[in-house]
Amino acid sequence: MPKAPALVGKLAETLMGRRARVLRTERIAPDFLELEFRADPPAGGWQPGHEVQVRATPTQGRRYNVRTVDAPDRITVLAVLHGDGPGARWLQSLHPGTETTLLASRYVSMRLTGTHRLLIGDGSALGTLDAYATAGRHPSTVVIEAPSASVDRLRGRWPHYRFVPAFADDPGAMTRAWLDETLRREDLADVDGALLLGHAQSIQGQRQALVGAAILDRNAITTRPYWATGKTGL
Repeated sequence: MPKAPALVGKLAETLMGRRARVLRTERIAPDFLELEFRADPPAGGWQPGHEVQVRATPTQGRRYNVRTVDAPDRITVLAVLHGDGPGARWLQSLHPGTETTLLASRYVSMRLTGTHRLLIGDGSALGTLDAYATAGRHPSTVVIEAPSASVDRLRGRWPHYRFVPAFADDPGAMTRAWLDETLRREDLADVDGALLLGHAQSIQGQRQALVGAAILDRNAITTRPYWATGKTGL
């Protein structure tokens, strides 16, 4: 959730900015907004999982990831509406026809290992994890901790993913409970790679559990925190 002086943000927009027009917005669940953009592609073209940044305010940027690429210049982004943070306000200000700027450079994939992967995240990572799970050639177990009001709708759309309800005052607790029970039953014996995204403190605990249970070594686990307890909201 980067902050930068307005002049730095404007320079980044000049160097990396891609003209974009909102084609569609859809509230797919109470806490999730999917947006379709027609956007000028960066060098190498858009890819599922492509990181984009927006200037939610002149001094505050927010990062999202492309979920699908439907044409060379048509992409979708799925975002969680987390509280009343700058990103949530910016997202809800968009409507079909809105002109905006997305910041993106050439696509760089996250490092993934293994042929049966465990993908874990919270609502902020759903679009990213879906992009990697869908694009991958190998089977993945996908576990998402999402706001409880959205869980049923998300399960209906992604029945092959496991959704667990989140506690607002204890992020990561339900995912950790699922992980501990699954490790106890030895149901992850065939997992040989993991991608952990979202809440920083939860990621740390998940990685420790996987390494401590001798399921994976640290080199087989890729992590990327999107937010942390005590930091400015999304």
